[in-house]
Amino acid sequence: MNSSTSLLRSYSAPSTSDGKGSIYVSGADGEKGSHIVQHLLDLPQRHPHLPPYPVFAGVPDASTANAQVLQRKGAHLVEFDVFEQPEKAVDALQGMAKLILVVDPLSDRITRNNAFDYARAYIDAAKQAKVSHVIFLTPFSPLDPSTSPSVTPPLTPPTHDGGQKRSLLSQATSYRSQFLMVESHLQLQFPASQITILRYPGILHQHLVFFAKHIITHNSFPLPGKQLQITVESCNMQDIARAVSFIAFSPTTRHSSSVYKLTGPQLLTLQELSERVSAGLGRDLPVDAMDMRRLRDVLSETMGSDDKAIFLLEMWGLQQRLEGRRFEVTRDLEQLTGQSGKTIGDYFKDDNVKHIFTPGGGAGPHPSAASNTAPATVPIA
Repeated sequence: MNSSTSLLRSYSAPSTSDGKGSIYVSGADGEKGSHIVQHLLDLPQRHPHLPPYPVFAGVPDASTANAQVLQRKGAHLVEFDVFEQPEKAVDALQGMAKLILVVDPLSDRITRNNAFDYARAYIDAAKQAKVSHVIFLTPFSPLDPSTSPSVTPPLTPPTHDGGQKRSLLSQATSYRSQFLMVESHLQLQFPASQITILRYPGILHQHLVFFAKHIITHNSFPLPGKQLQITVESCNMQDIARAVSFIAFSPTTRHSSSVYKLTGPQLLTLQELSERVSAGLGRDLPVDAMDMRRLRDVLSETMGSDDKAIFLLEMWGLQQRLEGRRFEVTRDLEQLTGQSGKTIGDYFKDDNVKHIFTPGGGAGPHPSAASNTAPATVPIA
């Protein structure tokens, strides 16, 4: 941890008996972590009765544009690489009331090889630092199918150079298994009274941008041709960040021992999704039917990473055998925030969205942040 970060420790609000106090967000350099940090900072400004708890953003590089934006908004940056210096995580979490554990494979560092190791370092550090409440975000559930997709390439075998052996646990063949191991490790290290788990079944709205390049080039929506009648669950990035913020500002006992599943208000087949995207863009967008391997290649080309494409397809369930999978629209988001989730139509009403899917509109590998909306209810301070 650098010296400037150490000086910021004086701003840490001591944790109270009900788990209120400073909030730490891991993976704040990624898409989800950044959204969550911004919502945490915005909530007390919208609702002055809420205390402005210090928000600490864990980043490997504080000089990036994204990190600087968070700092300007009021976040305290904590700069260290948990892979290179896992012991620094204990210092980073000293005095924290809550850890929001974000493991984001769409960031530049987390892969199927190290997702568990990343989360384990934070969980073990949180236990040592006596963090009162851990809020863990995961797209997967033990109820999901366990069959590994045939189009997922195997991981690199363990290396033995220098006598170093990679943990066997990190040699799982899917992101799902990595996240489930994280969940199990968390439950081993902390009692249920200090844990809240939030499941998000796929951030379909903001991640549609990863199809933008193909849509612009071919004027068609790439989808797996043999699976167009499969139903997909989805949610919106802003809804996730809003729910996390409400939990973080609440007493630990209000949401401890709870598992929430955040879904949007709609269940759509892939065919229906294509039709909603066409309607949202205001133009006919036929399906470009392809096999799963080709779809993965399309996403890999846009995202610049085969591993990231695999995570998206696995998160949406498209690479898994879906027989027996539970599809549902939950009311958990309404229970937490007093509002239902955004629909695909709502997403495309944002003025900052449509231009991404038009020639010259600046389609790129990173989803743009939708504008925040004020919540209908707020947690009681």
